[in-house]
Amino acid sequence: MIDPGNVPPVEESELLARVILNSGEFRKGNNTIKPQAFIPYRHVELSVNRHRDCSNEEMWTLCRQVASARDKQLYGLTNILAENCRQIELDVVKAPIAGNPNHANVVGYPEAKEDQILLGQKLAANASLLQTPPEDSDSI
Repeated sequence: MIDPGNVPPVEESELLARVILNSGEFRKGNNTIKPQAFIPYRHVELSVNRHRDCSNEEMWTLCRQVASARDKQLYGLTNILAENCRQIELDVVKAPIAGNPNHANVVGYPEAKEDQILLGQKLAANASLLQTPPEDSDSI
């Protein structure tokens, strides 16, 4: 994990994980990600976790903590590069929270839901396939 006392800005090349807690955020037939996974819920920012200095086991622990805190099933995660967000005029900013210095927010979403959907479509097109939680938490 990133040192909580020295959290650097998010770099273009950083891989970001979006936790998937809803079955409607991916296609079960081929595990591709739907735009809904990248549409902010109630806010105009989107919560992600940085892979930077984070082991596979730590990443899955963070994902499980998110699911537990929201009392939701963990379906898995999808990855996207910070660069993909910035190419469509969003930004990714560090946003460490208690127990998770790797937390970040994708910011710059417009208020209008239809505009958020368009951005979600662009991000989903660049997202990795759904990765399900491994039994041993060894791989992402």
